Amino acid sequence: MKLPQLSIIDRYIISKFLGTFLYAIIIIIAISCIFDLSEHIDDFFEHKSTFKDVILHYYLNFIPYFVILFSPLIVFISVIYFTSRMAYNTEIIALLSNGMSFNRFLRPYMLGRLCHCLGHLYYQ
Repeated sequence: MKLPQLSIIDRYIISKFLGTFLYAIIIIIAISCIFDLSEHIDDFFEHKSTFKDVILHYYLNFIPYFVILFSPLIVFISVIYFTSRMAYNTEIIALLSNGMSFNRFLRPYMLGRLCHCLGHLYYQ
């Protein structure tokens, strides 16, 4: 069975999705780490934890947990954001008026979501 090739439009939509998703997840994780550090800094000093221990042992386990926790919400937000940006720039109207069906337009969304779901299941 041969997989269909991704067209330029598919790659464009998937790259917009991934760029928006990665940007949003990095911001949310950075904010979460800052708030968590402000809450637990007394505990780190109380237990005389080194900077290396805090980063390598605590935050390297903290970050993947919160990425998995927040990723469905971030997917929702990023799809709404970049789709509204495409609509604002009339890119969706151009695609649909060029003869692309709405189901065909949704294919990169579904492909991106499938990849996200498989990655999400792999890490759980």
